[in-house]
Amino acid sequence: MSQTAVAGVLHLLANIQARDMDRCPPRGPVILASNHVSYFDIPLIGAWTPRTTLFFSKSEIKRWPVIGQIATRYGTIFVRRGESDRQAVRETLTALGNGQMVGVFPEGTRSRGQGLQPTLPGIALLAQRSGATIWPVAVTGSERMGTWRRPTVTLTGGEPFDPLAAAREVHGHKPTHQQVADTIMKRVAALLPESYRGRYG
Repeated sequence: MSQTAVAGVLHLLANIQARDMDRCPPRGPVILASNHVSYFDIPLIGAWTPRTTLFFSKSEIKRWPVIGQIATRYGTIFVRRGESDRQAVRETLTALGNGQMVGVFPEGTRSRGQGLQPTLPGIALLAQRSGATIWPVAVTGSERMGTWRRPTVTLTGGEPFDPLAAAREVHGHKPTHQQVADTIMKRVAALLPESYRGRYG
């Protein structure tokens, strides 16, 4: 299913407004960091992102009808939650080493629109090992898709940045992985309405 076809299907389910998605870095290794409010986030972001994006998602989604097929179409790297999935980390670092863009949900789970959850430190490890630029993207309203009649969903692209440099400005020369991860999530939070920011408000 093409990007245009996926966008067309999603438009039937929601009034989708994309803002500043052209801020996506045109080349080089990029980690797209986004909040995660529903299972529709992967196809939504994939359909409105200028570059092909490999997504980092839990392995169970691969077996789901429709969403699993779309996720696989976008080249998702499936992760076994609760385990140290070294193969997924290797695949991600290889993709970034080849100059690709990988989409990561740093919270590790859906917030369902109830506010950002604590960020897991894994994204900081990926950023440090790959030297990738972070591109923050915010999603709102997708938690209503499938339950409300054509809810308004927004996708907002932020300014790309160097996560280690940004963390050093706040935490000193040697920020921890958690401090880097929190720095990344604060950039995502800044793109969200107050009600979605949770612990990063």
